[in-house]
Parts: sequence; C-alpha cells; structure tokens
Amino acid sequence: MDEGDRSVKSIDIYLEDDPDLSISEVYYADVDKLCVKPVTQFNNLTLDSTSVLTEPLASDLASIALNQQQMQQYAAKLKAGKSFLNLVLVNVATGINQFRLHLANARLQNDADVINLYDETEKIGALQKETMMRLERRFRSVLKTDEFWEQSANWILVRLEQWRREDLMPADCAVVGMLSLESGADLTDSDEWRESLVVSACAFHTASQWLRHLNLSGHSAAEIDKLLGLKSSHGTTSREPLFQDTEMERVATGYPILTGAQALINSQWEDGEYPYWKKLVGEGFIQHQIVRQSPSSQQIELVPGKAAWEIIQQFGPEAAYVFLIFSSYATDSEEPWAEQIRLRGTDLIRLFGWDKRTDITIAQKLKKIGHLVELVCSLSVLVKNINIGAKRYNVERGPMWILEGLGYAGQLALTMDMNQPDSPTYEAGDPDELYIKVRPGIWTEKFLNASDTHARESLFQYGYLAKSTLQINPYRQRLASKLAIFLTIMSRIRDDGRYEVQTLLERLEPKDLLDALRKDRLRRVKLINQWDSALLTLKELGWEIGFDPATYPESIRPTWSLNEDVDSGYRPRNWLSIWLKAIVIIKPSVKIQEKLGGHAPIALKASRAVPQPPALTGEAIKAALEAKGMTKAQLADTLQVDRSLVTRWLKGQRTIQPKHLKQIKALLGDFDNQPDQD
Repeated sequence: MDEGDRSVKSIDIYLEDDPDLSISEVYYADVDKLCVKPVTQFNNLTLDSTSVLTEPLASDLASIALNQQQMQQYAAKLKAGKSFLNLVLVNVATGINQFRLHLANARLQNDADVINLYDETEKIGALQKETMMRLERRFRSVLKTDEFWEQSANWILVRLEQWRREDLMPADCAVVGMLSLESGADLTDSDEWRESLVVSACAFHTASQWLRHLNLSGHSAAEIDKLLGLKSSHGTTSREPLFQDTEMERVATGYPILTGAQALINSQWEDGEYPYWKKLVGEGFIQHQIVRQSPSSQQIELVPGKAAWEIIQQFGPEAAYVFLIFSSYATDSEEPWAEQIRLRGTDLIRLFGWDKRTDITIAQKLKKIGHLVELVCSLSVLVKNINIGAKRYNVERGPMWILEGLGYAGQLALTMDMNQPDSPTYEAGDPDELYIKVRPGIWTEKFLNASDTHARESLFQYGYLAKSTLQINPYRQRLASKLAIFLTIMSRIRDDGRYEVQTLLERLEPKDLLDALRKDRLRRVKLINQWDSALLTLKELGWEIGFDPATYPESIRPTWSLNEDVDSGYRPRNWLSIWLKAIVIIKPSVKIQEKLGGHAPIALKASRAVPQPPALTGEAIKAALEAKGMTKAQLADTLQVDRSLVTRWLKGQRTIQPKHLKQIKALLGDFDNQPDQD
C-alpha cells in the first residue's frame, strides 16, 4: 500500500510474516459494555487480546452466572489441552482455502462442482503441523493472554448451562457440518457429546472472526498461498523475531555450524593466495574462505590476499552472534536452502541489548548491524569427503549465507530553497530501519535436510541458544562471549560438560597463544584473570560451573568459587602447566539441560558447595563509605580490583563474591544490621 494513501482513520498493520499483507480498520467487541471500538495497540498481531467472539450474549444467556473459579479452571483446561486451539486453527486454514478456491473459480469463470472444503484444504497440505504452527505464531499475542482463554471458557460454559436448563441446543451452536457423528440416543444425551459440540461451535465462531480481521479480499492468490504456507516458485518466507516468548531457541550444532562459528572467533586463518580456515574431520575436511557477494547481480567470487585479511580481521563475537541467529532460523525450517530469512535491523538491536545504548544513534546501530550481516555473508564453506560412519559428504564451495537484500529505510525531510519557494525538494534522512534478506547456502541440503535420512542425524544434533549469550558485551568480556558461543554448540556434543582448559583455549584463541604465555608472565597472569572473570560471567547468566578436584586444585581456582575460610594465597610455581591440563566442567542452564534430555547437578562431583553469605546492598556500601570518608576509587585500590567493578557492585549489576565481601566487611565495618530495603 502506498504510504500516501493512508488516512488518520485507517489503521494499517503489517503482518509479521509478510510486509505486503496488511489489515485495515480492525475492531473488537467489548462483550461486557456491548460496544465497538477501534484497536490502536498491536504486538505484531492482528487482534486485540480481548477479541474472541463478536456477538454479544443474548439477554437470557447474560443472566447465567458462572462460578469464577470454575471458569478459570476450564480456561486452564482449554489452554493446556490444545484441542480447542487446533480446532480454531483448522477452521482458519479452511476459511483461507475457501477464499483461495473462490479466487481460482473466479478466474476460470465457470460453474465449479461442489467440493469438500476440508478435504481440499487437507489435500494441499494446509492442515499439516507446519502450517498450524505458522498460523499459531500469527495469533501468538492473542493466545498468550488470559482474557482470550477465559472469554472462550465463559462462552462454552454459558451455553452448556443453557443447554442443561432448557434441554435444547443453543441456536449459535447449530453450525451445519461442524461435527460429523452418527446420532444416537445414548450419544446425543451424553455430557461429553454436548461439550464437544459446543467447543467446536466456539472454535468455529472464533475462527470466523479472525478471518474477518485478516481482510482476505484485498490480497492476491499468491499472497493467500503464503498465508497457507504453500510453496511458491521463489520459496520466500519470513519469520517472527526470535525469543518472543522464550529465553532460548533451538540451533543446530553439527558441521559446518560448529566450524563456521569458530572461524569467526578464533583467528586461526591460514595465509595463501586465498586465505582459508580449515579443520580436518574424519577422512576429509571443512574449509572456510572469504567471498564477495553482489545481491543485485547474484555474483559470488573468492576474495584474495590482502582484501580477504581486511575482512577476517573484522570478525569477532558480534559477527558470530549474527551467525547463530541465522543458524537458529535455518534449524527451524523444513527446507532452509529454499527459504529466504527476512529480518529487521531493529529486532536485532533489541536482541543484542543495544536499544539501551545512548552513545550511538539508531542509524549508527543499524549500519553496524548491516556491516555484521555482510561480514557473516562473506564466509564460504567447502566440505570434502567427511566419511563418518560411511556417510560421505561432499559440498561444493559456496557462501554459508546468501545475501539477497540489505535495504535501509528512513524518513524524507522536506527542504525549501528560499530562491525557489515553489520547488520543494526532499532529502533522505538517517535510516530508522534495516531490512535483511538472506538465504541459507546449499550446504544445508546435506546437513539440515529433514527429508534426508542421513542428514536427519545431523539435523537432530541441536542445542539451545540462550538470549543472554547474545547480550554479553564482547568488548568488556571477550573471552566470556567466545566461551558462550562455542559451548552453546558443544553442549549437545559433549553433554558431560568436561573440558580441558588448554583444549578450550586452542579452540577459541590464536594458535600462537600458548607459546606467548610461556614466555610472558604478565600475559599469562592477565589471561587467567580474564578466564576466572569469564567463568563468573557465565555463572551469573545461569551456566553451571564446576572444577574437577583431581586436576583443578583450589590454589588455581577462581576466588569466587572458594569457601570464605579458604585462603587461595599465591598460585604455586609452574601453575601454568597445571592450569592448562586442568578439567573445568561447564554446562548450560538447568532449563537448557532439561531440554537437551536431562539435568545432573555438577556441584558435588566438581567442588564443595559454597555457602552464600547474606546479600550486601550497594546502598549499604555507599553509606559505609561516606561514614568512613572514603571514595569508590579508594575502595577499589584497597581491594586491588578495577574501579568499574566497584561501580557495578554499588549499582547492583554484579554479585559481590565471598572473598571481596569479607574484605569489605573488615574495612568498612559489620553490615549485619544494615537496614531492610523497601
């Protein structure tokens, strides 16, 4: 729709799966007040949360009073059972197909035979699980509200009570062809049969209203096909943003997702005419190189020498975050190589937590997102003869992600030339949105192909990407971000969570790191401190951290992991070799472990349980500092910690560990009688 055609009285909401489909002048009925009013707030959806059934209750129905507890229990039953929701979605899909068939018959301009609408809808695959899930996502903001389920429960229970009182089916439950059962005295007199019919009627009326809100009459046959999930020749689709109602999303963990993520974070590229990153696997190898893509001409070419290194040097955890997001979308697709992933830059800004940043503008944030997308799309993959279990894989060289569109959008600013007042001009302002279109590369046919029995084993190797991982600041916690990226993929592959420190460093850091550590004392001390801080960051984000008592002695463990009565003192001589061979146990959060198939606590076999001292508030520390006449800087210097850490303590952004808590109490006094916080 042309922007200039919109009026103040018209409400246009773009459907999340296709910006070309919109809904105009959406209204809902307020059953309690029996009035109609416009919907003005939406959450990527077509309906207001109170919009369930548009018809008001008849006067005789309105007089039926329901027990509130009974209604809430029945609402919970509807929500948990899924049967009612499935009935609604089947009716919606059937209604959309009815309009689709109407368009087809209109084009044929002849009398169509009588058809079985349900059978026709099932025949085209519009009742399959994938389509039902797609439709459910469209109405997710409605379905997650209590009002929807309670209103549906109220509608059903009122009519069941009316039927019981009058011994007559309510008129609005007599929907022809809705329930196909053989009538019988015993059956039709049963409460189960009556409930089934009334629930079906409620689903029918709900779907009818949702269909009216979809405003199908303004759309083409191709657009209707998209609503039903029917594949087009171009195979494009779009998805809702990740992490809408969850803190984790599935992501495949097999090759080459594992190697692709490593290539973006560990700087282990080899020089050559065309620089490459290579990993030997089985009897073959996986190799990544740098390619240049042109979305307009669809040209892809290898980038040589210096130009490739300029791109490689810009890789890092933030590019890997984008890579994992693309991988998560591909994991959730039946045929990822045939589907276009469409994303908005502003969604990624919120996902990375950049919306809270005030040091750069929205335009700068979008341009940074666009640059990260281009970096990720510069990564190619070549898979050569990986003969694992006699399942050979060969994938020709190609981009991991095909960049098909990167478009910025913004407002036009009207400018007037005083010398030519009758000739106004428009200048493009800073962008306020970025539209990203990428398609997974051909490698997904081998590794993420649900219809290929060999590839299914790779597809089923998936872990879970936590939203918190994408919000680790790689500039302040670079090692923590690298660990989180790598371990997100490894959590499925190595479910015991046991890693040798040296092995992790070899996967995450440049190859010359270990030699440099042995020669440079300051560098190795700095690294182990960064390591301890990275593990603490993961722990605070919900990861489970433990230490193998046989290989990881307390003398080199992080101070935050020790009991208050344990004096870590100085690290022993030659601690580097001990530390590199030490076994650390890192598992994802309990929720992710449960998703992966089980949760076994690691604290008992990793280290002694650490009793947690009472929490010390930032306000209490501020008051004690004022009483002692000390500044934050003086406290940081006394404790030999970074001043920014003290600031985070005072703001409540970082947990005070036992060692520092003991030192603070000794320095500033006893806090046991600190005032209660409101």
